Amino acid sequence: MKGIILAAGRGTRLRPWTDDTPKPLLELAGRPILDYILDGVAAAGVDELSLVIGYLGEKIISHYGREYRGMKIRYHEQKELLGTGHALLLAEKELAGCTFMLAFGDVLVDPENYAALVGFHERGGFDASITLNHTDDPYAGAAVYMDGDRVTRLIEKPPKGTSTTNWNNRGIFVFTPVIFDEVRALKKSPRGEYDLPTAVNQLVEKGRPVGGMPITGFNSDVGTKEEFREYEEYILKKRSNA
Repeated sequence: MKGIILAAGRGTRLRPWTDDTPKPLLELAGRPILDYILDGVAAAGVDELSLVIGYLGEKIISHYGREYRGMKIRYHEQKELLGTGHALLLAEKELAGCTFMLAFGDVLVDPENYAALVGFHERGGFDASITLNHTDDPYAGAAVYMDGDRVTRLIEKPPKGTSTTNWNNRGIFVFTPVIFDEVRALKKSPRGEYDLPTAVNQLVEKGRPVGGMPITGFNSDVGTKEEFREYEEYILKKRSNA
């Protein structure tokens, strides 16, 4: 199975930690953040990986090289931060024609969720499958409306207080090749980006089956120092209880 991780962001909320280190390489409980994501996608069966890099990306290449625990890595540089949809298109040549996994490079979940999503996708016969987490207000991510295990609507960055769902897109996906037509048809958002969740919603609007799987365990985008330390404490506690 092929996969792609989007790891081009600047991690500005974690400055000054990210002044000299890209966010994916920040050490959390003694390991880079990206290690936890790589472990998850590898456990899900990914053996060929496209890694989209940007800010201080040469340090990521230097750290991981061309292979991680038997998983081959190919790098793509996102020179302009034009959004997650734009980042996916950088690897279209490698991913076209196959079902693949996509993960955001700063979203941490328990590793079993990656393989669980692959099984969920295959059982449901979906064109796309996304992960969900429960939140008070999904304004900072993407609000996801559900009917059973099927997505009925997805809104990227809804205004605060306007969502009537508590489901948020958690940033791990399985896609079939149909997603590329939707990504190429994207228009820039008001923030000047091509948003992958909007492409997923376009599939929904066309009546294509899109599944949504709630994740289990603790999860975070470790976007602030407080969230970073909270997740680190969670990892250390899990280790001590193992």
